[in-house]
Amino acid sequence: MSEAQKKMLRFQFIYIIISFGMIIVISNNSLRVAIGGAANDFLGPVIGFNGVYPLLTLVLSGILIGIITSVPRYFFTDWVKMGKMQLHTRAYSKALREAYRANDHQKIQKLRKKQMEVTMESQQISMNTMKPLMILTVFTLLIFIWLDVYIYEIPYKLISVPWAVGINIAKSKFLISFIPSWIALYMIASLVFGYLATMVIKWIDFSYRLKKYEEEE
Repeated sequence: MSEAQKKMLRFQFIYIIISFGMIIVISNNSLRVAIGGAANDFLGPVIGFNGVYPLLTLVLSGILIGIITSVPRYFFTDWVKMGKMQLHTRAYSKALREAYRANDHQKIQKLRKKQMEVTMESQQISMNTMKPLMILTVFTLLIFIWLDVYIYEIPYKLISVPWAVGINIAKSKFLISFIPSWIALYMIASLVFGYLATMVIKWIDFSYRLKKYEEEE
């Protein structure tokens, strides 16, 4: 347990350092513009379309990030162990609630001693899942900074979507009042396609595993 706690603290420290570095880059306007301009040399011709199709650029950027982050996360996640952990957590919570209802102090004390073990098990799985995302954070940040520079440099910023016409993607009038529309659209595309990519990979992977298991049996 002590070794697991040390690994968790080390992981959290590295994650905090990376997050702090990201905040510095995002908050420094001159640094952000310099990085975004350099990234535009590569990304501009590929998915920028010379500023002609900003909505398509946002959707493609979201798809790219969604797929790039979901694929490594899937293969670094032990789904069987996660399922067991979720069952273990639900059983623990149920037993603790029943002990409180029955006012069984002895059982409550025993379950509280197990709480650290349950928490560490959950954190260990989360840590293994987050490891590849730490490496991909740099790439994700690069795309985000490039989009920030790209959106504010295109000559026109009005787009039409199925539910509205003439949305200014540089202003905060989409879904969340304090978030610019382009960020909301980018996040939606990233989350949706990341989820779909995970579901497709999981279906293919588990179908293969089940077929292999049936053949062995």
